[in-house]
Amino acid sequence: MINSSTELENLHVSPPDAKPVLPAVLPFVNEVACIDWEDGIKQVFDNTIDLVLTDPPYGMAYRSNRRKEKHKSIQNDTDLDWLGDWCKELKRVCKPEAHLYIFCSWHNIDVFKQTLGAYFNVKNILVWEKNNHGSGDLLGDYAPKYELIIFCSNGSKKLNGGRSSNVIKCAKMPTDNHPTEKPINLLRHLIEKSTNKGDLVLDTFAGSFSTARACKEIGRDFICFEVEPEYCRTAKNLLNGVSVSLF
Repeated sequence: MINSSTELENLHVSPPDAKPVLPAVLPFVNEVACIDWEDGIKQVFDNTIDLVLTDPPYGMAYRSNRRKEKHKSIQNDTDLDWLGDWCKELKRVCKPEAHLYIFCSWHNIDVFKQTLGAYFNVKNILVWEKNNHGSGDLLGDYAPKYELIIFCSNGSKKLNGGRSSNVIKCAKMPTDNHPTEKPINLLRHLIEKSTNKGDLVLDTFAGSFSTARACKEIGRDFICFEVEPEYCRTAKNLLNGVSVSLF
């Protein structure tokens, strides 16, 4: 258990006469980047990312019918043709010891696992147990009450804080900023397990920028891409209201 907020319910040397070489500035850091991941990630430098934490389209044409506000359909959610190119780019930008947490559904878990496994070491599949269940076949099927998180490593880096369970209980977000918004406490827990202050976290499918908000709270830098302008506008307001932890 992770307590009430975490059980979440519970060198190159230049000659003397040469001009100094200025360090390149990594784009998009700690900004709301309203750009498609395919365009944004090409501008991220090689071997710069400490952690990938993202909730990609599951390839199942998801549409929530339970929320009061009806959101747009999620882009790129009709197939997984982009998955191989995405993994290849993640491999390029990740540091040799980077960790990755990729949210997924059971529907296409085998495709995600196999494709990620061609580039990274798939270490585990975490189970996020929610406080309520989804809809669907109310009489002929079991009520879905979890999502999966594929945990990968690009090397052999250890987790912070000792060993934790691969089943994490955490209430869903009570807000309606995005149809698949993830809880800040859950994201904070994963970020703290795999990074230290000042590390750089990448989210290629930012949605309402929950990953960015979690990073800001606990002193991590972030690069987050989101293609929908509406969610980016909302994210700017949400990020402005985030308090930064001093510890």
